[in-house]
Amino acid sequence: MKKFILGSVISCAFFGASQLEALEVTVDPYGYLGALYNQGIESSPHSYIGLTARAGANFLLDNNWSLGLGAIGAWSVFNNDTIPGSNKPYDNTGDISDAFVKYNTDKLKFALGRYNTDFAEFDWIAGNIQGASIKIHDRGMNYWGIYMDSMLYNGYQYSGQQGNRIATELNSLVAYNSGGKKNKYVGGEVIAAGVDYTYKAFRISPFVLIDTQLPTTTKGVLVQVGAKAGYATSIGSGFYSTTLLRGMFQYGDTDGVAGDDISGLIWIDEAIKYKMFNFGAGFYAVIGADKKGSLYTFSDRTRFYGRGINSPGVPAIYFANDTITGYVFGGLEVNRVRLDAMVAFGNYQEYSLVADYKLWQHKNMKFNAGAGYVYAYSSKAPASIGNSSLIFFGKFSY
Repeated sequence: MKKFILGSVISCAFFGASQLEALEVTVDPYGYLGALYNQGIESSPHSYIGLTARAGANFLLDNNWSLGLGAIGAWSVFNNDTIPGSNKPYDNTGDISDAFVKYNTDKLKFALGRYNTDFAEFDWIAGNIQGASIKIHDRGMNYWGIYMDSMLYNGYQYSGQQGNRIATELNSLVAYNSGGKKNKYVGGEVIAAGVDYTYKAFRISPFVLIDTQLPTTTKGVLVQVGAKAGYATSIGSGFYSTTLLRGMFQYGDTDGVAGDDISGLIWIDEAIKYKMFNFGAGFYAVIGADKKGSLYTFSDRTRFYGRGINSPGVPAIYFANDTITGYVFGGLEVNRVRLDAMVAFGNYQEYSLVADYKLWQHKNMKFNAGAGYVYAYSSKAPASIGNSSLIFFGKFSY
């Protein structure tokens, strides 16, 4: 970060000069340059090398306001697509990722423009969106709201407990207005609102989400109503337990075929942390979706890699209709190393092992590299890239 003083001096030939109060500005630059090699291990395997870059800066004023501007780009250096000049798997080569104004205090957070909305802490919308978000904190209550008319999709998946899915932000790019078509994934205008109530070790978070027009052939409104309940506690001898129960009711024609449009989600997840280790298990069911419909989620906090590596986009491959799946997971995180492992079984199957290693760091600059294997298969929905991927990646960030 760099700080400088912005002094404003106003002078006039007839009335002399006056100096306004100095304003301190902290400049916080950020960015990364990353490369990812994705090699399929199956019949007619896919293979590509992708290069992604992002750069921007936040200008933090000393009155709790901030401004931000940033850009993102992605290029397929090599792929085995038969179409000459193909940029797959990236839909777009670049966009203005950030252009926002924010207000940030302990009690009130507000953002407008193109910005990261993770501060709202909503399970089903994360990463960079175009719109406005607000969060109000009052004692044990958080009140939040999000308006979104477009989103930047780059594979980013936010997961609070294990951390963001490793390297997924290097594997995709869909601009806010992709290919000249407004809102490829969003469709209409999205409004979401909810409350987070915390009491001791308990937390409950009900919400409602409305999309005025799904980006499907039959279009129509999407309505979701749901809640998350959590209980976090120490269970002795250094073990820490977090239990989460999620439920959702959805109305929307997500498959573009007229018919039954009502579906739901039941999901329970148990995670245990012991020093640098984490492990646990979960179960979920998507019930009642019509034909090839899905639970339509713009983002999620699952522990899966299938959406980020083998089938980027919206909706997620693992939330297809009539999916019933159980899973076990484990991982570790120390100063330089992070490892995620997952086995899922049922209508959605995943076997993933992804590792990240910090090779070098100097102040706020660092270089990470890693590798992994992801097998993701759904009996209800095909993967867009392939079922099986071996990946290698490197990322310089600051």
